[in-house]
Amino acid sequence: MNESGSLHTIYRALIDFVQQQGVGILIVSILIIAVGRIVSGTVSRYARNDEKKHFIKKWTRYITAAFIILWILILYNTHVQQDTPFYLLLIGIFLAGVAISMRDIFSNFVGWIVIISSKGFKNGDRIKIGSVTGDVIDIGILRTTIAEIGDWVEADQSTGRLISMPNSIVLGKEILNYTQGYDFIWDELRVLITFESDWQRAEEIVNEIALKDFEEKKEQVQERLKDVKRDYLLRYNYITPKIYINIKDSGVELALRYLVRARRRRTLEDFFVREILLHFKKEKEIDFAYPTMRFYTPDGPLT
Repeated sequence: MNESGSLHTIYRALIDFVQQQGVGILIVSILIIAVGRIVSGTVSRYARNDEKKHFIKKWTRYITAAFIILWILILYNTHVQQDTPFYLLLIGIFLAGVAISMRDIFSNFVGWIVIISSKGFKNGDRIKIGSVTGDVIDIGILRTTIAEIGDWVEADQSTGRLISMPNSIVLGKEILNYTQGYDFIWDELRVLITFESDWQRAEEIVNEIALKDFEEKKEQVQERLKDVKRDYLLRYNYITPKIYINIKDSGVELALRYLVRARRRRTLEDFFVREILLHFKKEKEIDFAYPTMRFYTPDGPLT
């Protein structure tokens, strides 16, 4: 019997078997499961701790499933047509099990092909995929390992955890890459000062601090921008730091927008904040704002 004929024979035999014995299989399976739960519940009452109870319940499920499978095989061997060898059923079940178990492996392998061929990410990249953010430290055929950042740790700093995720995740999730091609990203620092403060002087100070940092990395930014333009249509109207002024409930907001390497966000923010605090401390006309309430009477504001 050739392979095609064997598979066809298995298929026809299974269809006939299910049609003839399907209702009986369902009823007996329900009875076996019910008996298994009764036995599990009864035995668990005499268990001394939760670990033993969990062990009993788990193995009762395994034994129940084994009984059902064994009973179906015996029933099939008893009622199946004589021209259908029993070993063909076993081969069919084995192949079906292999196909099911290989589904995830195949998906992960396809995901690996996508990762290495479409420039999704590479070792050393900082990415966010789904709810996971971190640095890629290993790309395997089936799984990718990431050194996690963020989560309970503020800013983009390491948590110390390693996350192993299946490669198939790239087939259904968007990938945010912090460092691919152009490893500088835009970040913002917001400073709130009172309405009475000299906001123009505050703007000058913040701008001077930001420009000092930018001058040190200007050449690197320009070189990296040239490199990335070879592969991507990336356009920036400006690359120098820029300050936007806005009016908030409690004061005037200065929003500093600047370029920074993805892995230096917190370091550079710390530098800016320290410099701003030192400079504002010397200015009598600049005060930081915070949520306040003011009350007015017909005679003017209360003090």
